[in-house]
Amino acid sequence: MATARQLADQIEADPLGKLGSTALAPRFRAICEQLCADLRLHPDHTVLTPNTTSASAALIASLPLAERDVVVVLDTEYASVMRGWQVRCHQAGARFVTVPVSLPFTGPEQLLANLDGAVAGGVTYLVASHISSSTAILFPLDEVGQWVAARGGRLLVDTAHTPGHVPAPVPGGPIAAVFGNVHKWYPAMRSVGLLSLAPDLVDIVRPAEVSLTWDCDDLTERFSWPGTFDPTPRLSVPAAIAQYTEWCEAGRLAACQRLADRTVTIMVALGATPTTSPEFMPPRMRAFFLDGVSVVDVKTALSAANIRAWVGSDAGGRTILRVATHVYNDAADLSLLGSTIKERLAR
Repeated sequence: MATARQLADQIEADPLGKLGSTALAPRFRAICEQLCADLRLHPDHTVLTPNTTSASAALIASLPLAERDVVVVLDTEYASVMRGWQVRCHQAGARFVTVPVSLPFTGPEQLLANLDGAVAGGVTYLVASHISSSTAILFPLDEVGQWVAARGGRLLVDTAHTPGHVPAPVPGGPIAAVFGNVHKWYPAMRSVGLLSLAPDLVDIVRPAEVSLTWDCDDLTERFSWPGTFDPTPRLSVPAAIAQYTEWCEAGRLAACQRLADRTVTIMVALGATPTTSPEFMPPRMRAFFLDGVSVVDVKTALSAANIRAWVGSDAGGRTILRVATHVYNDAADLSLLGSTIKERLAR
């Protein structure tokens, strides 16, 4: 935040010199190269974006889609991504298929059976999260990619919760593109995302908004000026990487994972059911079914205890609590969470 304030002051002192594609594109390129080195992505095929949704919108608007093509989206996908593909399929006359993910998630066999049951023929694109947001499932992308490749299609991976959390999937083979956020698990300012493409898509994918740089041949320049916006979140990424590296070296992120594991022990003892088996749990996210209580009841109880955690429901209406542990959490937070949920479940 201190870095972002300094950057903002520099920009406001000289907006004519510091804003615009000419000034920003070289800085964005250098920052993207640094981020790609950390994520092991290809810098020539990767670009910074405002957020995950805008990166997804660029894919939705740019990728070829014809009448009778088939787009498959897992029902654990983020709502705006699902809706964007639904609208595009309607416009193109393509078929939009939502495939349910059986919960609790126990492995790829279960998911592949659901895919086989929902889609009889070929597939053009399959859209899936690497880590699902509300249900906190780390999906087996290798098996999903093999399934879509066998159907003649390509995989588009939503990595909103991947950068700074788990190794990022790299476009290539069945994976046509990955799109995600940098500000969720790196300590970057909101909001900044990324889009990484297979080589054959670099010249095809363009921003969803047609701005002054939309026609640029260079990928970085093409996404460098989406109209008037605040570039400080993107410019703050190097400071975020440096701070993240300090956390890793100090063992703080490993401690966060131990807290997440402890959360499972606490919640299972209270009768909650994890949304997935242990091998598909992300390092620092856990989600649980809370049967017998409503979403409103849980939200009210957590708010009264000054606890911030996501609460919602799955497609069947079961209440889900999702917990994310970070460097500001400690064992006392877990004890408070446990006692609050225990009191609510006892009513």
